[in-house]
Amino acid sequence: MSTPAQKPNHPACLAILGLLPPVTAEDVKQAYLAKARTAHPDRGGDPAEFLRLQKAFEDATDYVKFKAGKLEWLASKIEAYAQQQEVVTEAIERGGEVEMEEADWLESSFGEDFGRVADRLVTVRVRGPAADDLFAILLGFRADSLKDLAVLDLSGGPLTDEGLLQLKGLKNLRSLDLRGTAVGKLASEAPKWFERLEFLGLPKGAMGMFGRLATPRRVKVEVGDAEKA
Repeated sequence: MSTPAQKPNHPACLAILGLLPPVTAEDVKQAYLAKARTAHPDRGGDPAEFLRLQKAFEDATDYVKFKAGKLEWLASKIEAYAQQQEVVTEAIERGGEVEMEEADWLESSFGEDFGRVADRLVTVRVRGPAADDLFAILLGFRADSLKDLAVLDLSGGPLTDEGLLQLKGLKNLRSLDLRGTAVGKLASEAPKWFERLEFLGLPKGAMGMFGRLATPRRVKVEVGDAEKA
């Protein structure tokens, strides 16, 4: 009795882009651009679906690099993973929370232990007294390894303008909560630093009327005290 042939285990990121292996970096780029033309929110696309497309592009790019040279790829990931773990450890020791996003395609192919090096730190929440300038400095020093950090909550802490300045390198933040901190006038500059920012929480008095008028429409600004955990 014959058994049905198994379907090839292709990464979901390629399927989202409409691709089948083998693929090149250029294939991934062109497929992404073709879909982005209609999926972008500025052209009537669903923001959630566009983020899904962006993630697929990033995962597929990683997949191509991995296939091209496993040792070189692994070496590039190990250092970034170690730096991410330094941030994770510090955040947890300060009583905070983190969220990691797994690289499913790698784990399904090579096992959980190997797949860990491609995990991405996407959320950091450190609230209250532990959310100080020193923690912001650590985040700033590790910005190159925190390219996937999308949500940062430092509300209710003693963070100042000097601490906020350290976060400037976290280019892909989509949500930054600074409510209840000591951040002042520098807060009005934040929307210019983070091109993907959608939410900005600020303490009272940190942003004046002109600052609000200059803030892009995509950014929802909430002013007030820190939310209780």
